Amino acid sequence: MRFQLLGTVTARRNGTDVPLGGPKPRTLLAALLLAEGRVLHADRLISIIWDETPPDSAPALLHTYVSTLRRAFQDGAIRTEQGGYRIELSGCTVDLLDFAGLAAEGDSAAAAGDHETAERRYEQALDQWQGPALGGLKSRFAETEAARLADLRLDVLEKRIDCAFALDRGAGLVNELTALVAEHPLRERLRGQLMTALWTTGRQADALRCYQAGRNLLVEELGVEPGPELRALHQRILRGDAVPPEPGAPAAPAAPKSEPEPAPEPPGGPCLLPPDITDFTGRSTEAATLTKPAARRVAISGKPGSGKSSLAVHVSHLLRPRFPDGQLYVALRGAQQSPVDPVEVLGRFLRALGVADTELPVGLDERVELYRALSASKRLLVVLDDAADERQVRPLLPTGDGCLCVLTSRVRLAALDSTEHIDLRVLDDETGLALLTQIVGDTRIAAEPDAARALVHLCGNLPLAVRIIGARLAARPDWRPSRLVPRLREQRKSLNELAIGDLEVRGSLALSYRGLEDLERSALRRLGWLGVPDFGAWLVSVLLSVPQDDAEDIVEGLVRAQLLDVVSTDGSAVTRYRLHDLIRVFGWERAEAEEDAEQLRLAVRQATDEWYRLVEWASGGTPVRALRPAAAPAPPRGRPGPHG
Repeated sequence: MRFQLLGTVTARRNGTDVPLGGPKPRTLLAALLLAEGRVLHADRLISIIWDETPPDSAPALLHTYVSTLRRAFQDGAIRTEQGGYRIELSGCTVDLLDFAGLAAEGDSAAAAGDHETAERRYEQALDQWQGPALGGLKSRFAETEAARLADLRLDVLEKRIDCAFALDRGAGLVNELTALVAEHPLRERLRGQLMTALWTTGRQADALRCYQAGRNLLVEELGVEPGPELRALHQRILRGDAVPPEPGAPAAPAAPKSEPEPAPEPPGGPCLLPPDITDFTGRSTEAATLTKPAARRVAISGKPGSGKSSLAVHVSHLLRPRFPDGQLYVALRGAQQSPVDPVEVLGRFLRALGVADTELPVGLDERVELYRALSASKRLLVVLDDAADERQVRPLLPTGDGCLCVLTSRVRLAALDSTEHIDLRVLDDETGLALLTQIVGDTRIAAEPDAARALVHLCGNLPLAVRIIGARLAARPDWRPSRLVPRLREQRKSLNELAIGDLEVRGSLALSYRGLEDLERSALRRLGWLGVPDFGAWLVSVLLSVPQDDAEDIVEGLVRAQLLDVVSTDGSAVTRYRLHDLIRVFGWERAEAEEDAEQLRLAVRQATDEWYRLVEWASGGTPVRALRPAAAPAPPRGRPGPHG
């Protein structure tokens, strides 16, 4: 018998799954396996299965679950002893025990200096995992144990990475470590390993930014400074030291010999920019617009996840030498419920430009005046990321001819004068594949090019989605790209797959969804649920039972929010629209969660009836007898002709 805990809880006999029943019998089995042959008293098992709030029938139910498992195993593996139960593991294998044994062998080999063997044993231990531990169980006990086991897995993963450094293979781990740090941003050992890998490849500035990002996160979320090991590594990288490896930790690398020295930082003013996106891919046309010497104010708009912030930050780093008086940045949180107040932003900017707190004006108007006076004679780069609207950003625009202001927003900031606009689209197929390759690595993508292209397509070529899939593959070197293809194809699970760490397509779309009016949200839900490839505004009129003019206003609201694409306009001024695939799935999810099923079916019937009328009208009144009873031919109610 083979028991699996490192994934969905299962039992297999000769490669065939053994039926275990529902979550509660599986929780019972997991508790017995985790006890590793020790007796668990019946009262303890009851509290585990029912989270310490058992029903009166719990003892009888526990006996039933034990009987269910005994019948399934057919070998008396579960024994009754001392008022409780234990599982007899002789003749059985458990993936968790195999994991622990292989990890221990790796520890012994590493202590003996045999890093090749240690790395191999750690990899074999990690191969025991088939998904999150105790999959399918929902109890508090399962959550606690799953978190403990996940921590054990990370510990072995970090040891495997230490071995790679000891074998001088750390430079190839940048992509994997970047994904792991994104998924576990507070884990200092992983961050130190990423810093080391970056420094090994000659990227000292990126390594230092990685440290600063981790320090900021620890201070903001936990109120603590980094530990002594991470601080010491930071100081060694600052000095460019070459030191021998410490026991159980990666070596701080010597300065690279073949790479050029990092470019000197621009002198003078403050730099508030986030770290550069080192694997940035594509967008050469848009970057050219941002970097041309005449540019003074450029606004980037695009749908959620299209890479607006990434483009702005990456290009801003390229432009730093051109703006020696400083590079100011703020995340305005315009898509969230509480956008940042311009008064607060001006306070940050003025302090960065050298204004003392005692000289800082209190009111908005006074701060704007001082900011404009200071920026008039400076060469500043100002990045206003994720703006809510024009009103939020007007006080923050610098005035000097030597300044550049880059804005990003989910809506087009059309009311800003003297502004160039970049409407950011999804990536083309080749650029999407190039981004995936940059994150995952050439070898794995080249091994399954068709699967890789399928992943990009199933991500809708949306940069955020491609980046998430790439990060998930980078975090699991044992996964092939083809493993994720069927998961993304299943509509009910696709958005679940597009999440890692603090990156999540669903969450990004939800920010825009919450900012919509009620009728706009309803339209998005019903259009997603209906799933038509493209449509005219009249369809929204039918789905919501609103006048045509109101429907067009609703559609325009969705277009402004970058949740609906305009795909064609013909000479008769009939415009057609399309939902991006992932936005359509999001709308379908919200419809399933928020809409009454009967109301959804009624809306679809109304839309179907209108399509029948359109076909009959376009055919000169010939009834569509094969589909529905004949009806008196009449032009559709205020609808467009055959092209609508």
